[in-house]
Amino acid sequence: LSDHGLNRDLPWLTIHPGASASSRRYPWQHYAKVARRLVEEDGFQVLFTGTADETELVENIREEMRAPSFCLSMDLRVDDFAALLALTPLLVTNNSGPVHLAAAVGTPVVVLYALTNPQHQPWLVPARVLSHEVPCKYCYKSICPEGHQHCLSLIEPDRVVSTIRELWKERAATQFGSRTLA
Repeated sequence: LSDHGLNRDLPWLTIHPGASASSRRYPWQHYAKVARRLVEEDGFQVLFTGTADETELVENIREEMRAPSFCLSMDLRVDDFAALLALTPLLVTNNSGPVHLAAAVGTPVVVLYALTNPQHQPWLVPARVLSHEVPCKYCYKSICPEGHQHCLSLIEPDRVVSTIRELWKERAATQFGSRTLA
């Protein structure tokens, strides 16, 4: 990570904005707003990850956020990605495979959750699961049957930022002493 310029002595987190189904992806413009605020207001270093197919998604976010960020290789093997997540102080992602990989290695997660199946939430790890209440919740569909994805798209970036701050402080107080954000 230090080879990429990331200083692990400063607050940092990983954002994995992809998911196999577009209906389970938080809007990339919202991710850009969240990341920009974390960098500018809290001094976070933001590391983006994704698959090779998500390169354009990640680059769109990084360009739109207009603040420094890092991007690790978009073709990490699963074991290397798991090792990265084990080092990551906090993961922000959609309800997708990285949530469960992070939980398996003990990494706290903020999940932007398309209300498809409530059984797919992280277990046994500090987590916050965010969604927007909609009448069609728990539809069990990979593609939004209503065509609007409001369960994700209406989650305000302010709510995501405040949730990240809350979990970061909880994590810092319980696992790593009382170090807080600047």
